[in-house]
Amino acid sequence: MKKSFLILVTLILLIFIGACGTGNGNKNNTGTTAGAVTETAVIETQISETSPSDTSIPEQTSVQMQIPPAEPSHLINRMTEFERAYATKRDLTLIDGSLNTPDVRLENVVVTKEAIAVLNHRMVDRGFETEEECEEAIAQAVEYSYSEAMINGIIYNDFIPPKDYDGGKLDYLYYDELTFDNKEEYFDWLLDYYLKEQNPVRSEAERYIETTKAVFDAIINRTYTEMPDRYESFEHVSIMADPLADLRFTWEYDKAALENIKDRIEEYSVYDEQLGMEFIVHVTLPLHYDSTETYPVLFLTDAVWRLNDHAALYKAMERGEAADVILVSLGCNYNIKNADNFVRFELLISNRKGLLDFVTDDLMPYLCENYNIDCDNSTLFGHSMAGVFSHYALYNSDKYENQPFGRYIIGSPALFNLYDYYTDLGAEDAVNDYGYFDRNASLDKKVFLCGGELEDPDYKDQYQGHDSTLEGLKKINDRLEAHNADVTYKLYESHHYQYVPDMLLEYLLKEYPAH
Repeated sequence: MKKSFLILVTLILLIFIGACGTGNGNKNNTGTTAGAVTETAVIETQISETSPSDTSIPEQTSVQMQIPPAEPSHLINRMTEFERAYATKRDLTLIDGSLNTPDVRLENVVVTKEAIAVLNHRMVDRGFETEEECEEAIAQAVEYSYSEAMINGIIYNDFIPPKDYDGGKLDYLYYDELTFDNKEEYFDWLLDYYLKEQNPVRSEAERYIETTKAVFDAIINRTYTEMPDRYESFEHVSIMADPLADLRFTWEYDKAALENIKDRIEEYSVYDEQLGMEFIVHVTLPLHYDSTETYPVLFLTDAVWRLNDHAALYKAMERGEAADVILVSLGCNYNIKNADNFVRFELLISNRKGLLDFVTDDLMPYLCENYNIDCDNSTLFGHSMAGVFSHYALYNSDKYENQPFGRYIIGSPALFNLYDYYTDLGAEDAVNDYGYFDRNASLDKKVFLCGGELEDPDYKDQYQGHDSTLEGLKKINDRLEAHNADVTYKLYESHHYQYVPDMLLEYLLKEYPAH
């Protein structure tokens, strides 16, 4: 059991998470700080509206340059041993709408001196602990370890039973002796304890007990997966998720269209320790995919919506209207509300450095190990909050040894989300292109900037005196042109998001023309 030190660390960690929200990663350089504001519900209510009205696609002419043969890219994979052991590939599970047996994984967690030092340094800065108290906690933290479980990609923070437990004494936190005739009696006690001490909402307490039961059953029945040691970093995103939830039904997709190509879609579960969360990655392979050939990737963020575009893009390749590319979309696990603006804000804006670390040094190198990818010709796409992310990714790409993308699409970047009264989200850095042109004389990436001509009034109450979406987009274009960058700028007759499906199809046909 986690003894007094663990209680101390837990209390510190809970205070830290509550006060600070998020942290930066431990696999790369320094990064941005976190925040906690949300975009209004306007975005959610618009999601179910009709498709874009601009359906024009430029004619393909014989003067277009053909994509030259490429060698597969070699990126350095910086996934930890734990992350590599976690990553799994399976058939598409979105359409069936059901969860399999809960995935429970056990590991030994080593609390390093460095992790506590980083945590306590931040807490001293915020006035929560004295220097002396921090030093004492650090001294106790050297290679302290304990057992921990994960259930469906979510850390389980309660008691883990002996592997043969079905009754008897339990050493439970600060209770010296607790004895139960069987595990059901323990669950009854735990529910009562949780209602009195933690959460008086019975439905939430009962849901928590269901999670505990799933962990107990997996351990007692030996159906868990043993994982390598994991080193605690206290660098986790505070995104609320229900380990046993099945939120596939909340994803927006054309079921019939995806049914037609589901045999071409491979689904990956990938865990990132830095962000402390599991991602779902969908990879759609072209019809005539050949493992000996090399393909560019069209990488789409916000998979909760963008997976829906795989079918149309795939059909264009199947008809010979575009060259073969690998379609990749990135989403959170199915037990997280992928369309929730707080979740998206936490991931795409507050923790955009951590997400970029993951995509650049973990996910894309991992995909390059599974497929022959031409990274120089691959594209990263982001829209709205994800447009803020793709903007950040472009102007911080020079800080990484790995270069997984040679092209970037920045769609309607909602830069107004960077202006917050309480937290520094790097708004001034964004306006200055994150200092890219202070560090570099030129930009060797190809950029496509796009937005909807009608979208500025959609969020007029959120600009707070700062640039509107289109004003910010125009300034990005002007600065890129001033530095002679390879940039294309286009506005569609559309509001904030409706143009995106047709824009992606247009981009595929133009930038990846048929051979």
